[in-house]
Amino acid sequence: MMDRRDLLYRASMLLGTVVTASAASGILAGCTTAPDGMGEVKSGFLTAEETATVSAMADQILPRTDTPGALDVGVPAFIDRMLSGYYTDKERGIVRAGLASANADAVRLRGKSFAQLTSDEQVALMRSYDQAQVDQTRANASKEGASPHYFRLVKELTIIGFCTSEAGATRLMNYVQTPGPFRGDVPLSEVGKASAL
Repeated sequence: MMDRRDLLYRASMLLGTVVTASAASGILAGCTTAPDGMGEVKSGFLTAEETATVSAMADQILPRTDTPGALDVGVPAFIDRMLSGYYTDKERGIVRAGLASANADAVRLRGKSFAQLTSDEQVALMRSYDQAQVDQTRANASKEGASPHYFRLVKELTIIGFCTSEAGATRLMNYVQTPGPFRGDVPLSEVGKASAL
């Protein structure tokens, strides 16, 4: 089993900030992605339109390259399970309102839902959401109990969902379930950049 505290540390390094208490409780409780990445959203928290939006965003955040992407490992199902089981009503409301806002932005921009936009159009909108969440986080840095931006929550869930998957743990995080003998002088080219986390 992967050490969950180590996962929390590494995920927060990837995010560039600490994870929310809701995400930490879900990870520590053992919420995982769907087996073999074959995850359908079944809890019913996310609507079909919300699932399509979350899936499009997750695919842009962690697309398939030479390794599996967010969709390949079942991140949308993970997001749904985490939202329904571990996030607060306030956080669920923020995500739901944010996803509706993303679809409204897409309709205003091109007359279609966010999931139907081209990849470039999705990325352009997501960059504006990312900047908005950075600005909101900075503005609320000294305020206790300030609400997070929905896009921050979506990014957090996407990255954690991927990192807790088998592909994320073994290919991105360089997780070794049973370590071998200690080798103190290993070239960086053998271990990869993720091991520095």
